[in-house]
Formats: sequence, structure tokens, C-alpha cells
Amino acid sequence: MLDAVTDQALIKISPSGQVVRWSRAAASMTGYTGAEMVGRSVSVLHTAEDRDAGLLDQELAAASKERRWSFEGWRIRKGGERFLARVALTPVLDEEGAVTGFVLALRDVTESARAESLFHGLLESAPDAMVIVGPDGRIVLVNRQTETLFGFDRGELVGREIEVLVPPRYRDRHVGHRNGFLTGPRLRPMGAGLQLSGMRRDGTEFPLEISLSPLQTADGLLVAAAIRDVTERRETEQRLQRQRDEILELSTPVIQVWDKVLALPIIGTLDTLRATRLTEGLLEKIAQTQAEVAILDISGVPTIDTQVAQHLLKTVQAAALMGAVSILSGVRPETAQSMVHLGIDMGRLRSRNTLQDALQLALALLAERAGTAETATRALSMGGSL
Repeated sequence: MLDAVTDQALIKISPSGQVVRWSRAAASMTGYTGAEMVGRSVSVLHTAEDRDAGLLDQELAAASKERRWSFEGWRIRKGGERFLARVALTPVLDEEGAVTGFVLALRDVTESARAESLFHGLLESAPDAMVIVGPDGRIVLVNRQTETLFGFDRGELVGREIEVLVPPRYRDRHVGHRNGFLTGPRLRPMGAGLQLSGMRRDGTEFPLEISLSPLQTADGLLVAAAIRDVTERRETEQRLQRQRDEILELSTPVIQVWDKVLALPIIGTLDTLRATRLTEGLLEKIAQTQAEVAILDISGVPTIDTQVAQHLLKTVQAAALMGAVSILSGVRPETAQSMVHLGIDMGRLRSRNTLQDALQLALALLAERAGTAETATRALSMGGSL
């Protein structure tokens, strides 16, 4: 029976630890033959330090008391090479329950322990928080970056559902997401659109990005989640966006080109917020300068859609209420075709291809207004003399 087991060494020893039976697997694992070991103390496999500490007697006493004793420890082969063994000691009892010996099982776990140590080392050295989740959605393993990021000790996380790291309002939805991933696991790298919110131990939330990798193990399918805090990146993106908005705002100053004539060169995209700012700036300038003509140059606007056209019309209408005539310049052929295709009606808004043409039209409008005003003054004057 002892020789039939090949994946571990089975050794029968006396109550004091002398070898009684020595299997072939024991000979293969340790390098000692049965003839060399039978009758000798099994402590020959212990390290010198363990022999000096009387470890064998402690192991036998624990096995006698507990009726089975399992642990891992270092053992020595015949040539002096160390190996890590998973040890199981089971007492053999007679009819009265007295211990007549022990069965000692040794399994060499050096390679698996080395692989596990390497895996843990890689996990701990990862730059991101790493969380290993089992098929039931419960946390199996975390690294120290996870502890730092979320504020939990790993002992508080292992065994709990992964949703403990998710804000409460997202947890029900997240359960569906992780069940869906376990049904069809595939690599989802960082930056693949999985941008979520995490929750620290103190309840604070923060934006994070996740990559998911399926791990097929002897214990079944596990999921490795790499989690990255993107708070700083989000803040940087928002700061850059604000800077771009400010640059766009600065790039569209209201310019007084002549007396009574303003020019507003619009560069970049035009959304509701920016259009509101442009309109406010134009109206303030009209009020300050008593301008009569406002030129809206759109040569720097990349695309004209219905929304952009609506913004332009609102600006024109607001300027008209202030007594200023608006001229649209910079209308390219493709822009005109696009506006026609979209069915955009610019009403009676005057337009010119270039800013130079718009300026000439502005001068003509001023002259026309001046002539009309002079005629009206003369008429009033003549009516007064009568």
C-alpha cells in the first residue's frame, strides 16, 4: 500500500520516531534507501536547528493529542539539499486507543511554493492595486497597493464580496457586470472604457480605471483586477479643458475696427456656454462703443451644424435689440452647402465670403445710416421752421 502511492512519501514510524517502513516514493524524494533508514530516527530529515530544538518530539506530541497534525517545514535530502515539505502526521492506535506508531506523509511543495512566492512578489510589486476575485465574487487576494488605495487591511477584504469597494448606489449594477464577465471571461485592458468610481474605507469616492484578466487555476476561474486611481488625471484633464476654454475665449476678443464697427472673430467649436459668453461680450462692447455694425467672422469655426447656427442667430438677434446690424463673414463654399443641406435659415442676415468684404459692407451701411440720419435731421429741421 505504501509503495502504491507515488505523489508523496509515506513512512511508518514508531511512537518515538524510528522508521519502521520506508516507501519507494520516500527513497525517491529523500535519496535515502529503505535499508539506510529503517531503524533510524526520522529526524535525520530535519535541519540541524530543528533537531537541536527537539522538533520531532513536539510534532509527535501534537499529532498524538490532535489525532492528526499538518504543517509545512524544511527537510533535508541525503545530499544536503533542502526542500519544503507539506507534512501530515497521523497516529496509529490499538484497540484500547493507545498510540502504536505514526504514518508520516511528506509532499515536496518546493516548486509550487517557489511559484507562489514569485506570484506574490509580482503581485506586491505591481504599480496598481491588484485584487483577485473568485467565481463567487468574493475577494481571494489583494496586494499592499490595494490596502493603500482603499484604506482597508487585507484581512478586512479577503472573503468579502468585491462590491465592498464599490459605492452603494452602484453595487446592484456591479453584481450584474461581474456575473456577466464570469460568464464570458476575456481580457479587458486598462483604458478599454471601464471607468468607474471606487469607495474607500472612510466612505469617500474617487474615480478609477480597471483592467480585468481571467485566471484559470486548479481552484477554478479567478479574475485579476488591476485598479488605478485616476483622480489626478481627471483633474489634469479638467484643468486642460478649462485652459482650452480660456484660450478660446481669449482668441475671440471683440475688436473695434472703426468708429461704430465691431468685429468678433470666432475660432474653434461653439457650444452653448461659449456662445453665451460671446454674446455677453459683444453686447457689452456694443453698449460701450455705441456700435452700429457687428461683424461675426466664422472662418475659424471648423463645422457648422444646427446648434452652431442657432447660437449665431441668437447672437444676431441680441445685437439687433441693441441697435446694431450684424454681418456674417468667412462663409466658405462648403459651409454654405452644409447650411443649405441642414435647412438652416439665417433669415435676412447679411453675409460675405471674406472679412475684407464684410468691412466694406460695414462702411457702406454706416454711410447709408449716416445719409438717412442726415435726411431725417433736415426734415425735422424744415418741419420745425414751418
